[in-house]
Amino acid sequence: MRTFRVLISVLAATLLAVAPLAAQQFESVPQAQSTPSTPAPTAGAGSQIGIINFQLAMTRTQEGQKALQELEARFSPQQQALQQLQEEIRALEEQLRSQARTLSDDARRELLREGEQKQKRFTRLQQDLQDEMQNAQADYINDIGGKMQQVLNRYGRENSLSVIFNVSAQGSNIMQWNPAVDITDEVIQLYDQTYPVQTSSTGQSAPTARNNPQ
Repeated sequence: MRTFRVLISVLAATLLAVAPLAAQQFESVPQAQSTPSTPAPTAGAGSQIGIINFQLAMTRTQEGQKALQELEARFSPQQQALQQLQEEIRALEEQLRSQARTLSDDARRELLREGEQKQKRFTRLQQDLQDEMQNAQADYINDIGGKMQQVLNRYGRENSLSVIFNVSAQGSNIMQWNPAVDITDEVIQLYDQTYPVQTSSTGQSAPTARNNPQ
C-alpha cells in the first residue's frame, strides 16, 4: 500500500526531531554541504565548534534502525488488510465497468452500495493506521531523541566544544562547513556504545540494559 510506504518513508526522514525538543517534528530543509577548502571555524580564542546533523544521527543509530524495523513489522498486518480491501474495491469497480450493459438496476445498485461501504471502511482503517503510526513515532522520538541529546551533551563536554550547530534544524542558516568539525559520525558511534543493541537468540535485535551517559 502506497500510503503505508509513504508513512514509513516520512518516519525515516523525520525520526527524530531536533534537540532539545526531542518530540518536536520539523520540515525538511536544503541539505548543507561541507567545504574542505575552508579553515575550521572557531567561536573565539580557545573555543571550538561542532556541526551535527541531528536528524541523520538519530536515524543511523542502531536503535534508530531497529525502531524503523519494529514499526514496519508492527503495522504490516494493517497495511496488508488495507491492500486487500483496496483490491476488493477495484474488483467491484471493474465489475461495474465490464458489466455495465448487462447488470440489472438492482444488481448495479447493490454493487454501488457494497463499494461505498468498503470505501468508507478503507478510509476509516487508513486514518486509524495513520493515527497509530504517529503515536508510535512520537514514542520513539521521545526515547531516542532524549538519549541522543544526552549523548551529544556528553560528547561536547568531553571534547571541550563551546558551540554545536544542528544543520538539520528547521531554519538553519548554516550552508557550508569544514568537514573537520562535523561530529555526526562520532556522536552516532558514542550513542551506539552507550545504548548498544544486541541480537537475541531468535535473531531479533534487542536493546541491552541502558544507563544514562555521564
